[in-house]
Amino acid sequence: MRERADLIKVCEECDTVWLEGQPVSMDAYTDLDPYMSGFGKEPLWSNLVPLERGAQR
Repeated sequence: MRERADLIKVCEECDTVWLEGQPVSMDAYTDLDPYMSGFGKEPLWSNLVPLERGAQR
């Protein structure tokens, strides 16, 4: 997110979000809408800062 230093993974097809440290699986995920809403932001891709594909911290 532009105003935060959180590192998340987002599925471009279904807007599923995995927080840093979470395994990418259907057992542990959240949706982009409630995640962004929790910070008072609209769930828009323009509110995110993309990293290179496959890039990790």
